Amino acid sequence: MKHRIFILRALLLLTGFGIAHFTPAHAEDTSEGIAVEVGADPSVNAPTRGGDLVEDDWDLPGISLDPSTWRGRSPKLGDDFDNLTPTQQAERLLAVAFAQAEAGQLRSSRRTARRITRNYALTDTAGEAWFLKGTLWMTRARWDRAFDAFQKVIEEYPAFEAFDTVIRKQFDSATAMMEGARGRIFWVFPGFRQNEKARNSFEQIVRNAPYSDFAPLALMNAAIIAQRQGKTDAEIDALDRLINFYADSVLAPDAYFALAESFADLVRGPAYDQGSTREAISYFEDFLILFPRSPDVPAAEAGLSDMMEILAESRLSIGDFYYFYRNNNTAALIFYNEAITVAPQSSTATQARQRIEDIERGVQPVLGNRILRRLLFVN
Repeated sequence: MKHRIFILRALLLLTGFGIAHFTPAHAEDTSEGIAVEVGADPSVNAPTRGGDLVEDDWDLPGISLDPSTWRGRSPKLGDDFDNLTPTQQAERLLAVAFAQAEAGQLRSSRRTARRITRNYALTDTAGEAWFLKGTLWMTRARWDRAFDAFQKVIEEYPAFEAFDTVIRKQFDSATAMMEGARGRIFWVFPGFRQNEKARNSFEQIVRNAPYSDFAPLALMNAAIIAQRQGKTDAEIDALDRLINFYADSVLAPDAYFALAESFADLVRGPAYDQGSTREAISYFEDFLILFPRSPDVPAAEAGLSDMMEILAESRLSIGDFYYFYRNNNTAALIFYNEAITVAPQSSTATQARQRIEDIERGVQPVLGNRILRRLLFVN
């Protein structure tokens, strides 16, 4: 590039030298009586120094090798910009960025804000620039970038005054992603849904402002997204934190009911482990006790009845195992009584009572495999 500039200057200098020396100063073409001025003497208006003509002063201007001088100083920044302190420079740039945003020059405003965050990151003005960048990204529906910009404000500029506004904008950005807002691939094609980004964003809001009004809302939204994704463990964790840390929230009833249903969804039947069944029963009972006027009471009662029935069937199955296959009436009676206690009005309780009567009358069950073991002298 330097060689090209040098060659260009040399050609221009040679051209000017040839015109000055080989062309008459005031030559006139008198053909057909028409006077045409061919050239002018450049020394007429040339500057002088002490009465002598200074050739170098009216020579062709040179091209600087400093790229920053090619476009000149922006009139918006002022000629004294380089003499300002870094803080003053950042403040002036921020004023320019706000003026550009108000004028509708959003891309230019974002570039100016980016210049502040890159070159003046140690000033408090950079926090305002990050906030401006986040707001501008929101206008373009780039919710993920907007959230990250606001997160920069929280992490690196804790003295930022509008903290609540930052949290609110973060919540709005995460909500937009939760509702299906997509990014752009190559600025044209719609991207993928950002459910994972939205869930992580809500979790980040809880960490940023655990005592704000947005924290329980963020936890509930994180649980809803986890349910969509089929991540039951993450859903249960978010709901459990909501009812434990924000028990007075208006979302507490919904959290109890959703938590009970989440555990109920994990139940696979009476033949499997009943840990989830017991958890579901516990949360259904807590919900009915704490919120007896909730509109979800009928659904909670139905869910509790189903879980009780499954647990009673599980107790009956274990009692049958000891009664039919182990000849242990004592253990069988324990589980039969548990089945009756869990769901006394169910059909399972009726079967358990019949088994207890058979044991008390001394009735021994006779099964094919039991006869085979006796023939083979196997206990």
